[in-house]
Amino acid sequence: MVGSLLASATPEQKCTAPDMVGYDEAQALLAACMQNIPLLPIEFVSIAQADGRILAEDVRAVMPRPEADISAMDGYAFRCADMEKAGNTGLPLVGQIAAGDTPPPLGQDVAYGILTGARLPVGADCVVAQERASITDGRVHLREQTARSGLNVRRKGEEFCKGDMLLEHGQKLDWRHLPILVHQGKKQVAVYKRPKICVVANGAEFGATATEYRTELNTQLLAAMLQSKGALVTRYVCGSDSAEDLHKLLYQCVQEADILITTGGISVGQTDHVLSVLNQMGAKCLFRRVKIRPGKPMTVMQLGQKMVFCLPGNPAAAAICAQLFVVPFLHCLADEKPEANASIATEGQSRFSYVAATDTTCFLPVHFTENKGENSISLVPSVGASDILCLTRATGFVKVSAGETLQVGDMCQMIPFTS
Repeated sequence: MVGSLLASATPEQKCTAPDMVGYDEAQALLAACMQNIPLLPIEFVSIAQADGRILAEDVRAVMPRPEADISAMDGYAFRCADMEKAGNTGLPLVGQIAAGDTPPPLGQDVAYGILTGARLPVGADCVVAQERASITDGRVHLREQTARSGLNVRRKGEEFCKGDMLLEHGQKLDWRHLPILVHQGKKQVAVYKRPKICVVANGAEFGATATEYRTELNTQLLAAMLQSKGALVTRYVCGSDSAEDLHKLLYQCVQEADILITTGGISVGQTDHVLSVLNQMGAKCLFRRVKIRPGKPMTVMQLGQKMVFCLPGNPAAAAICAQLFVVPFLHCLADEKPEANASIATEGQSRFSYVAATDTTCFLPVHFTENKGENSISLVPSVGASDILCLTRATGFVKVSAGETLQVGDMCQMIPFTS
């Protein structure tokens, strides 16, 4: 029964969403849809497991840093007025203070030896570096008249004070942020769960018994890309042109994953069943095909509160579409701060010319070069949307909007591939 139902529904009969939308319209439709998609659940992980995760809480200082006035170097702590009064006779050295000690208040007309990071005794107002002083008969003498109030002293709270905002939710954590969490006494931190993604390729050419068997490439490419963004990815291949087989696999994936990605089977051929199967499962089409090159078949659907990204089957097209649509969606799912995830466009002088069709936005693989302070962007030769070698030679892509012309010597921007 399932097979007959699927066979009777063509993709275009069931899809009532906008067809062949422009690139900007596709992005706007996806952005509007994101407003109704819940953020990923929150979990608590140890600080050791927090690297690469997206912070799900604000972190404010529960203690200042430094927590007290401390010495910035090894040397001698005293009161400047006492040393000035002592003159050539110097001040008696009455003790040594190490980091972690709680020294008594500074007595009148005395000095302490002090190590870097040690707390200053109350009453001391400067530290003279060890190499700028000498000890004679148990007294500290200055080699130079360098003492002044505040010298080599790190004041309490000079880095941040109690209550200061240290890290905001949406921050992607890395090695730079972990010391902050540890300093604030955190054993665990709230982060967004990693999204679970199923990536499905389909086609009889990938079946083990295919007469013209082809190695499936896209699931490996996409899994590596999305895992680098923190996702947990499971790869599947439907090695047949059976709509029933595809239905069973996609149904399984929807139960497993937060996001479903298909690659291939989204065009209008007799064996392209992805759209009809998803329609039969109840998915609603957000948009059907986009006026971009490569990647025109790109389609986005929604099944309940789960998004389905239907990518083209050609590897380069699938990679570009994932960069343009899937990766930004992952950032939004974890409420990741835009400045933390945005690919920074790199400006340079175009070494090639290109004319985009009046209705098509083009994304061209390019290579960025810097030579003696001059940035240049060169087109990477490609045989088309199936080309995988060009991706290894490109450092990013240049967007040429519909109807635009790029001339040799024009300034343009390369959008780097996300790692």
